[in-house]
Amino acid sequence: MLKERLAYRHKTSALKYVLRHPLLIFSVLSRKPSKTYFARTLEDVLGPNIIPCLLNALPERFLDWSRKHGLGDPHGERMLLYLIVRRYKPDIVIETGVARGAFSAFTLCAMRENGKGHLYSIDLPPYDVPVSAEPADEGVMYTLRDGQRHLIPQGYRVGHFVPEYLRDRWTLLAGDATRILPDLCRQIGPLSMFLHDSLHTCEHMTFEYETAWPHIAEGGLLLSHDVLWNEAFLRFSRKVARKCTVYRNFGVIRK
Repeated sequence: MLKERLAYRHKTSALKYVLRHPLLIFSVLSRKPSKTYFARTLEDVLGPNIIPCLLNALPERFLDWSRKHGLGDPHGERMLLYLIVRRYKPDIVIETGVARGAFSAFTLCAMRENGKGHLYSIDLPPYDVPVSAEPADEGVMYTLRDGQRHLIPQGYRVGHFVPEYLRDRWTLLAGDATRILPDLCRQIGPLSMFLHDSLHTCEHMTFEYETAWPHIAEGGLLLSHDVLWNEAFLRFSRKVARKCTVYRNFGVIRK
């Protein structure tokens, strides 16, 4: 079993990390590793994907919730957002596009750990503006103008991934961002952070970036998901003369 768990699949051996921490030796020798940070980390690091290892930084309560409800993070983008919120400790955050609420949940979890912050989310459910709708085994498959496809099951509820104990820092606004976002930005004052994850057409992404940017405080962040769908994010970073950072399909611009 020890040999099997040390079969590290990445570029460097995990053995040196094990030897640095005696606790890890006991954890790999045990048939039922203790539920400690190091033991859980080792189990994940030696697996096929290193990203789950990062999830061990999440609070135990949230981690248990995410596992129970299938709220994984296969590409690490949700964990990246969590770490950004923990690092910059924003006061006011606006996000567009909620769906099941994965990004919302990770943001709110980080805010709870920070002991500060409020998230305003704008969402127009896909069944309100579909290009097409097709019956599926588990519900209805909606296709949007940007090509996104959403399977909406019976009893679907926007933001159902967000646990009840995190909702005290959350305001969910139902409607079109083109109508809600401009007024909301003016009403709530300087933004610490803005996250786009709604309709991914070049026109709509550009609208949201240009609407939110003047209201983002100096040093604040503009974040965007699915930045590789078109050139809107890159063009905007050039327009405002700010360097952008992209991880997989998640982009960051600091004002």
